[in-house]
Amino acid sequence: MKFQKIFLLSVGALTSLSSLNSCQQDPFEDIVSHERAITGFALAQGQIGVAEITRTAETGKVVVYVVPNTDLTKVTPRIETSYHAEVSPASGVPTDFSGTNRTRTYNVTSQSGETRQWTVEIKDYVSDLDGTWSVTNLQFQYFIGEGESWGWNGTKALASNIPDASKELDNTLTFAVTGVTADGMLTGTYNHQAGPDGQFANFMYNTTDYNYKFRRLPRNQGTWLRNFADNTITFNPGTTQTKTVALEFSADKRSLKMPFNVQPYDIDWNGDGGKKELGGAKTYWYTLRK
Repeated sequence: MKFQKIFLLSVGALTSLSSLNSCQQDPFEDIVSHERAITGFALAQGQIGVAEITRTAETGKVVVYVVPNTDLTKVTPRIETSYHAEVSPASGVPTDFSGTNRTRTYNVTSQSGETRQWTVEIKDYVSDLDGTWSVTNLQFQYFIGEGESWGWNGTKALASNIPDASKELDNTLTFAVTGVTADGMLTGTYNHQAGPDGQFANFMYNTTDYNYKFRRLPRNQGTWLRNFADNTITFNPGTTQTKTVALEFSADKRSLKMPFNVQPYDIDWNGDGGKKELGGAKTYWYTLRK
């Protein structure tokens, strides 16, 4: 009988919810919208990142970035507009953007019948990552007894603890874009080359091997995947050598910091101060200069 009572109450609750839903109305039903904006513009293929949309009281402009050499003769965009507005050419209609200025005009008409012209321009994406970068610094930040009154921390050049790390300070790293994924992430290749000394660092502290912590930037050649949503790059995606790191550009795009998380802690409390610092390393980064 207890089960039956619960069942009957549930039916009653559902009946009440159904009645409420049938009474709901569109809160904007009696409001005529004057909005006539493009709120989203996405290509079926080749687009990098999201479209840049700018608008004033009288004008509207959309800029879309694509991988160089993308076929623009039959671009099929997915266009989103403001509430109850209509766009012409309509969303999904193939449009030729291959002209000299790669620009087309779209007309957006509001529910009230007012129209605004929108200029849509497609540009080749110029990668701020492409090119050859020189390694200028390797640093790490360490915490020992973090959160304890007796603890301490600091930031040092890695070569202060591991002299062999200085061998990487004449290295170069070259990036090149090769394409874009369906969800707008860039793909490319990299080449991490040793400098004139022809050597990469061996991250050894006396007899302790710390390559597992500090060999985060892969040597030689490989591929990468760049995610604009969180501004990260993944080296050798999908392999056992996969490494993901954030990209921190300077304002002039001439300097680049790549910080790697090197936790968890593995402090040797019987080791000397230098060894404790390496074991307590929390973040380790390369600084590059173009």
